[in-house]
Amino acid sequence: MFDVWLLAQQRKGDIEDATYGLIAEARRVLAESETKGSVTAVVMGPASDTALSDLGTYGVNKVLHIFSEFMERYQGGLFAGIFYNLVKRDRPTCILMAQTAETDDLGPRLAALAETSFVRRAMDFKMDADGNARAVRPVANGHLFEEVSFDWKKAPPVVSFMPSVLFDTKPDMEEKAEVVSESPDLAPEYMKTAIVDITEAPPENLDIEEADIIVAGGRGVGKGDAFDIIHELARAIDGTVAGTRPVIDWGTLPYKRQIGQTGKYVAPRLIINCGISGANEYTAGMEKSQQVIAIDLNPRARIFRFADLGVQGDVREILPLLIARIKELKTE
Repeated sequence: MFDVWLLAQQRKGDIEDATYGLIAEARRVLAESETKGSVTAVVMGPASDTALSDLGTYGVNKVLHIFSEFMERYQGGLFAGIFYNLVKRDRPTCILMAQTAETDDLGPRLAALAETSFVRRAMDFKMDADGNARAVRPVANGHLFEEVSFDWKKAPPVVSFMPSVLFDTKPDMEEKAEVVSESPDLAPEYMKTAIVDITEAPPENLDIEEADIIVAGGRGVGKGDAFDIIHELARAIDGTVAGTRPVIDWGTLPYKRQIGQTGKYVAPRLIINCGISGANEYTAGMEKSQQVIAIDLNPRARIFRFADLGVQGDVREILPLLIARIKELKTE
């Protein structure tokens, strides 16, 4: 019987949206394996009992909630050690994660401790009762794909999925999940580091995958000093700066701020697209944003298809007026 585990990530006690897409992937893996099994969500850190039991309405059978006073914030060595102890004790079939900055650190640590396979940024994952597992992931900046095969019976593989393949899902069950809360045994070897102080990054410099508000600039904004207006707007609304591939190719922004198939996939609460035509390479990376504003000179720009609010005009004329108005409102 399969026991598919998934890491249900949380932020300040709230379950992150990618978790629900991850649950759908876990259910798909079970269905395609033609083997009976269960889905177990592992939550590490603070979270309410109601939020955890509600995971059952999405298809989770059991929730392992691991929390102590040492787990308010993520610590790589500690979390990986605690997770490994759970894996060693309960021996799940596989462990699924959503690819984030946190799991980019946790996944390799856990796989190394368990001496198992780790697949990052998977687009597809399948396994069967005979021990065969297969994952597909992009290579060469997304222009090619590779298929990796391994034996899951030797040790449960760790697979992190690209955020873009974790589609939004709706609750389709009435059952509540069984919630098992545990306080971990904190072995000394995992407590080699401690959080002494926390320095919050300015919103403008946040990782674009973590940002709630993004101001993205494209070719239409211009090079060099012309791009300063994007930074100014981001500072005015406590947003994070991002760009399209041409902007990164010019050297105006570093690669880590590129949105798109060859960059990062984002899902902010609000994204303002400035001077961006909306090529598929770009929109694939931001189509899961909750609210989309687009400003472009071309009334037929593809970006307007994705916008909740579209503004036709020159960003170099519109943005200074917008910034001035925002500052007026803040003053009032």
